[in-house]
Amino acid sequence: MPHFITRSSDVSQTREQDTEFDASQLTEPGFLPDFCRGEMVINVVVLAEFLAIVATIITPPLTTNIFQDLFYISLFLQWIALTSIGALCTARPYLNRLGERRAVLMAYLLLLCVTWLVSEFALWLMAAADIIESARPPWYAYFHGQNLTVSAIINALALRYFVARHQLRQKTLAEERARATILKYRIRPHFLFNSMNIIASLTRRAPVRAEAAIEDMADLFRLMLDDSKDFMPIHNEIKVARKYLKLEKLRLEDRLNTNWQTESLSRTAKTPALMLQLLLENAIHHGIELLPKGGNIDIRLRIVDGRLNISITSPYAELSEAAHRDGDTALNNIRLRLHDLYGDTADLKIERDDRSMAVHISHPAFGESSNEDFSSR
Repeated sequence: MPHFITRSSDVSQTREQDTEFDASQLTEPGFLPDFCRGEMVINVVVLAEFLAIVATIITPPLTTNIFQDLFYISLFLQWIALTSIGALCTARPYLNRLGERRAVLMAYLLLLCVTWLVSEFALWLMAAADIIESARPPWYAYFHGQNLTVSAIINALALRYFVARHQLRQKTLAEERARATILKYRIRPHFLFNSMNIIASLTRRAPVRAEAAIEDMADLFRLMLDDSKDFMPIHNEIKVARKYLKLEKLRLEDRLNTNWQTESLSRTAKTPALMLQLLLENAIHHGIELLPKGGNIDIRLRIVDGRLNISITSPYAELSEAAHRDGDTALNNIRLRLHDLYGDTADLKIERDDRSMAVHISHPAFGESSNEDFSSR
């Protein structure tokens, strides 16, 4: 029975074995930043102290000594701040299982609850120390209302800032990782050397085919090394993929067969540059060339309701754990690139059984990019 492998946003944790950096450290899983990090704790403490200074200046004096007032207010606010960040640190794994909006909303409500609990505990502590007459003084409602109002405003601004900064960092690092991986796949040594050897063998017995292969390889590598475009018209993308398959066909001969199905493809439709070629390379590298008899790759592209749907079905070979991880890493990096370009409007799924693997990609076909207009790319 085939099974579907669904990926959450934590695919960025996958380790890239063949690059010069540890890609697992580039991005952090989930929508919320890691509140357990020392940098985050220091930022929160500084923010709380700044707020304490402002509160000491603008609120009526508590004692005759302004520094003593600052001490009490700082103690109270730091208590709330550290408790809040501890709660977020503990709850982050559970919050990140939710959707982005729900995670942020639950984090916000958690911060308000922490503010109320710390305020309530402070009243009981002052009552136990005979600083106030009881834990329910006449200004009880005003005290909680004031604290919750200030907390609602400050936490909304702070949470928005930290989440926005985290998302910007995730986006930047995802782009770096995707570009590094694309560079790795663009100039695969085994593909280059094998193609050159095949062309050399064709030079005497089939010079016309050798000349055509050289031209195809030159065109292919020229397009591969062009970093100026993030998107490519789908018809151009298909041309690049066909050139790549022609070169691989010279190497694999009858072991490689392809079946193209292109339905309702508009000439204005676009897709991420070289994505189709990378999908085919992954299918060949982790399937066709590992099987003695090779196999057939089915490539289907169609536009439905303004979305470009791409399906690549190929034979699946039993791989070692490292090779299997390398194949999934390539697909995960494509997923990262899709998310960067289209946000949540793009989708990548893998269907795999004992004999075959299918990769299904769906994204807006006419430039509904999540970040900027298509024409500006």
